[in-house]
Amino acid sequence: MAMGAGETGFGAGIGLVVVIILLLIAMGIVF
Repeated sequence: MAMGAGETGFGAGIGLVVVIILLLIAMGIVF
């Protein structure tokens, strides 16, 4: 999907942020 290291790094960064946000939302629902 990614065409280069720059896009790969950008995609990984966005993915990480999304995962963290989803974890925070999940914890908010659980607790």
